[in-house]
Amino acid sequence: MNFKTEDDSLAQSWCYDDKPENCKKYGRLYNWEAAKKVCPEGWHLPTVDEWYELVEDHTCEIEENEDNPDIYHCAGTSLKALQSWEDGSPNTNEHGFSVIAAGIKAQNEFKYVGKVSYFWTSTAPYEKYAGLVTFDRTEDYSTIVLTDKTFGLSVRCIKGKVE
Repeated sequence: MNFKTEDDSLAQSWCYDDKPENCKKYGRLYNWEAAKKVCPEGWHLPTVDEWYELVEDHTCEIEENEDNPDIYHCAGTSLKALQSWEDGSPNTNEHGFSVIAAGIKAQNEFKYVGKVSYFWTSTAPYEKYAGLVTFDRTEDYSTIVLTDKTFGLSVRCIKGKVE
């Protein structure tokens, strides 16, 4: 997603390293408040359950962890774009989802472009934290965890209303 929202005290978005050319290459990074507003009419920010459905549909094995997030093997590789990831990434993008390694903005610092991509969910079980989906450069898997709502992450929108 590369749509500039009206920044206010709560909703903010950025180009990686504050360089406009990075918005064209990677899309914008949004804090959670902006992520909730950025999807066009008729589209919505996916819930955790909708992300689970996507990664489970493209998983070859689920590694269940009692005290940590479950790991969805193969989903990372099959959903990542062929370009934008640093060397060593065995991506296939066989489903055309084209996850780009857009990095993150955390604690007012841009990090990990070419190495990771994190996507917001609309699910926020706690006041300070919301769900995100992770994709890492060197791993074939995806996980779903919680993070601080002030961080800048990528957004994908789903057509239609939340079911």
